[in-house]
Amino acid sequence: MLRIAFSRLGSFVLTLFIVSLLIFATMDLLPGNAAAILLGTAARPDTIAALEQQLGLDQPAYIRYLTWIAGAFTGDLGSSASYGVPVAGLIAERLQVTLPLALIALVIAVAIGVGLGVMAAARPRQAPDRAASVFAQVGIAVPDFWFGILLILLFSVTLHWFSAGGFPGWSDPVAAVKALLLPAIALALPQAAVLTRVTRSAVLDVADEDFIRTAKAKGLTERRVLWRHAVRNALVPIVTIIGLQFSFLIAGAVLVENVFNLPGIGRLAYQSLAQRDLVVIRSVAMFFAGLVILVNFAVDLAYLWLDPRLRAAR
Repeated sequence: MLRIAFSRLGSFVLTLFIVSLLIFATMDLLPGNAAAILLGTAARPDTIAALEQQLGLDQPAYIRYLTWIAGAFTGDLGSSASYGVPVAGLIAERLQVTLPLALIALVIAVAIGVGLGVMAAARPRQAPDRAASVFAQVGIAVPDFWFGILLILLFSVTLHWFSAGGFPGWSDPVAAVKALLLPAIALALPQAAVLTRVTRSAVLDVADEDFIRTAKAKGLTERRVLWRHAVRNALVPIVTIIGLQFSFLIAGAVLVENVFNLPGIGRLAYQSLAQRDLVVIRSVAMFFAGLVILVNFAVDLAYLWLDPRLRAAR
């Protein structure tokens, strides 16, 4: 298994390198002057030239790329032109909001999606299955930011149970978690709908296998057969979706964080795009890409741990 992990690590590094080249080419090699875009068309030529020197745009492209990559390894991603602070510090600060938000949303999505999916698979074509199907259709059809608006109208404007937005910081953990709960639910509901369908299909596919009939013939209870044998052997596609969903929750927080006015990394990306801060946009895009690749790497290793047949095949 260790040898397989190292081979996967090699492909992970290669993919990250290719993605970094694409991001750099998109941001730095396309036509247009980044300093002029940042300062606007009314900026004086000497002001543009000074900013070009500050951002390193007066150097050749390969030197700028190597400087950026070397800085990424040492934690020096440059300084934001609009915020005037190091980009690495900006991302680390905003992750204190986005990462807990994504983790809470993932827990909610897994609890709802796996629970409803298993319930639907245990009673196919019955009332629980039909209810899960309706939930999945609604959850997939309605975007997460619209769920956020509905939650604000219900729990903030009407019931006054939660604040409509903002983040108080982690000095008060209870207030911080409470501020993240509504946006986490808004993020989780569409992902829970997808996970419900995947779980239902995966468990139903396993339910026709010979080992399920053997377990029933041994006299095991229906609950034990379902959770110990069916769900356990259906975990590979479920884990695949969960891994992808964590990446979606991080990247998809852009709209939800703006709806709830949360100072997360999604809002940072939105504000940097509005302010034309290409240094921050490049680093945030690389962070999102690296996170997706890292999660896929972890999912590949989870396959090998969950299914011994895959280890034997490799």
